[in-house]
Amino acid sequence: MSTELIHLQDLQYNVAGLLKGPVGNTRSYDFRIPVSQLDQLDESFDVTGPFIGVVRFLKSSETVLVQLHGEVTIGQACSRCLEPFDSIVEVEFEEEFHPSVDIASGRVLQDTGDDAALVIDLHHILDLTELVRQAIIIALPITPLCREDCAGLCLICGANLNTEQCDCQEVDIDPRWEALSALIQIE
Repeated sequence: MSTELIHLQDLQYNVAGLLKGPVGNTRSYDFRIPVSQLDQLDESFDVTGPFIGVVRFLKSSETVLVQLHGEVTIGQACSRCLEPFDSIVEVEFEEEFHPSVDIASGRVLQDTGDDAALVIDLHHILDLTELVRQAIIIALPITPLCREDCAGLCLICGANLNTEQCDCQEVDIDPRWEALSALIQIE
């Protein structure tokens, strides 16, 4: 797995104008990032559709509040039948970014010790790439399902029970559990 940090140009915003404005100043942007750019974002997930959404910036007295809401199509394998499928994943986050330079004086501000991903750089560029990558990973389901009623695979022959019937008999029960199965049949 590569540890090289990728920066997507479409997720970098120059907030100099926002920082020069009064407290409460806002900006909103719609975005659409093509699959060709998102492919390089992370090896742990497979992006199969564009990332579409809106990002809103709000200037506070010392920070810029960022709210992002978007959707991206991710290719996954069903945890029951192992068939590949695409699912739309909603991505949301709200974070505060700290400027590294005072916009009026150009003076470098003291490092707040915050996460480096939450700092506006020396050129007033706010980069959302790492936060989007993390938000996608967090939004992915732990056990993805191609559909809620997925029948999965036959435990004996491995047939996909969504597309075919198998002639396998019931699973052999471990003799240590036979007494419990008898109780289930009584009820």
